[in-house]
Amino acid sequence: MPAVTISAGYGAGGSVVAPEVASRLGLPLLDRAINSQVAAQLQVSVDEVQDGELKRSLGGRFLELLAPLAGGVLGAGTDAAPPDAFPAQGDADVFRQQAELIMRKALPEGAVILGRAGAAALRDEPNVLRVRLFGPAQARAAQAARIEDIDLETSGKRLHEVDRARAHYVRRLYGVDMDDPALFHLQLDSTVLSLPACAELIVEAYRLLLAAG
Repeated sequence: MPAVTISAGYGAGGSVVAPEVASRLGLPLLDRAINSQVAAQLQVSVDEVQDGELKRSLGGRFLELLAPLAGGVLGAGTDAAPPDAFPAQGDADVFRQQAELIMRKALPEGAVILGRAGAAALRDEPNVLRVRLFGPAQARAAQAARIEDIDLETSGKRLHEVDRARAHYVRRLYGVDMDDPALFHLQLDSTVLSLPACAELIVEAYRLLLAAG
């Protein structure tokens, strides 16, 4: 059965659209790896990136920061990787393999995957619909303020932190730009289209993919 990956910038409404899509399709939802809390913890590492390249020590620190958050990255309960799955010095290949394990385990039955670098991880899978929700930064900050019931100053700060942390995560593990249009079948400006409309369009695209076999 086809799966759906949904990539969304901060404030683009992924946290609203993905559960709605999963509900309409009757599929399980795998939530994102990097939420606002995780992004804040990663920010020190992100700030130390120089010219798009990681310092050797920083690469280890980045993965060490993510490892204790494996429940958020890999899934909760028995599906989460044990702490010793991550070498003390950090190993991007091991981390990537463990992070992909949960996504690939869900593919045969279908799933909606929010974030987790799903579009990059599953770009060669034929039965995965890859979706990107985007919009101008100012519009996303305003939408985030409404969704999270916070002030605009706070949402603007979070936008900067979360977008950079997620971009860093995808680049670190897959060596690609998460905004690369080649990663996606469907891109929607969710600050112009309503979030329910975005969910409806994704559901329809999924059904067309399913019908096409």
